[in-house]
Amino acid sequence: MEQKKKLIGILLFIVCGYLLYGAFSFIGQKFLGYQYPDGSFLFWPGDRFMDFFNVNMMVSEGRPYVDYYSSYPPFILGIAWIFSLMADYGKYTAKEISMMPAGRISYVLFVVIFTVIIGIILYRFLTKQKNLLPKKWMVIPVIVCMIFTAPYIFMLDRGNYLLVAIACYLAFVYYYEKNETLAAVCLGLATAIKIYPIFLILIYFIEKKWKNMGIAIGTAGIVSIIPFVLFRGGFFQNIIEFGYALLSFGGGYTSEVPNVYFGVGLTSLLRFPFVVWNDLTVPDWFPVMPIYLVTGSALALWSLCSLRREQKVWKKIMVLTVLMIFLSPNAYMYNLTFLLPVVIVFVLADKEIKWKDIVYLGFLGLLIIPKAYYYMLFEYGIGIQVVLDGLLLLGLILFYNIFDKDSRKKVLKENE
Repeated sequence: MEQKKKLIGILLFIVCGYLLYGAFSFIGQKFLGYQYPDGSFLFWPGDRFMDFFNVNMMVSEGRPYVDYYSSYPPFILGIAWIFSLMADYGKYTAKEISMMPAGRISYVLFVVIFTVIIGIILYRFLTKQKNLLPKKWMVIPVIVCMIFTAPYIFMLDRGNYLLVAIACYLAFVYYYEKNETLAAVCLGLATAIKIYPIFLILIYFIEKKWKNMGIAIGTAGIVSIIPFVLFRGGFFQNIIEFGYALLSFGGGYTSEVPNVYFGVGLTSLLRFPFVVWNDLTVPDWFPVMPIYLVTGSALALWSLCSLRREQKVWKKIMVLTVLMIFLSPNAYMYNLTFLLPVVIVFVLADKEIKWKDIVYLGFLGLLIIPKAYYYMLFEYGIGIQVVLDGLLLLGLILFYNIFDKDSRKKVLKENE
């Protein structure tokens, strides 16, 4: 497909996705008596923006690991500390601050700063293709549409600091073929913010770019060590507490509900049928984490073998990003915002076999629109979107490995 057609296709998915869900929500709430969560794809209204304020509270006194056992990486907590200075977290609770002018201003400032950064990078992506848009002014509404997808809205509704990682990750993809050193630094920063992007360091392994791999790992390490030194409680104690909290988060919550609701990854998909049809419990005979490790490892190794022969950079970024989201333990809907760079490199990629581009367009388009049309467990917010998102991510991985071999055949022929 041509670039212009792919862009139009993505925009149509986003606009039509919102229109359809908006109509569904309006009719349900106006005429069918729907109450939350029916007719909504967002998190609990009473917890709106609270990721932002809770993290700020954790770091406000400089003891996020010793006192709060936070699983957030230290670098993002250092950034959160800056925003925590805008309100008195020592005097008020995080919930109280979220309703105060100072708290609201700090959150709006946070969202505006990093959304503008993301918009600027997208502007550079889109304007380098001169014939993509017939009128220059059209780039602004296109950028707005591409940014404010359903996962992005969900992320803003949660107030999650993932927003910073998305900006760094998008910069990594933008600079990947323009400035390898800067790209590696951006990937290192994204990894230091949310850890998940460490999966993309495998792209350097695939392409045998050891120097860039070292820069990315080194950047993540340096910016992570500095906050550990500055936080109160002692350098080694902070590292130990962070390690415990990270392992605990990866294993999931004691209650199975938070392990499934609004989830998009493999762990949520494995737990889903038991939580819905087995009284919110996963039986002891079904070992979720061992199955996750075996299945995840098999998918990752299979994909890496395929990517080793892949010629298209955008496909490497796409597959590794989808694997990162799908295999992240307890991945929630906002993790799908990592697909923003994937969508833009897919749109700008050279024309390939039409039907395969249509399939990729379908997968990516469906992943970034609202899909919460039915909640099996109304009171727990567990709906059909958990299965749909998980299967779409898995389907994209399987489609690439099984059916999309054309850009790998050239290498095979050269080696014969």
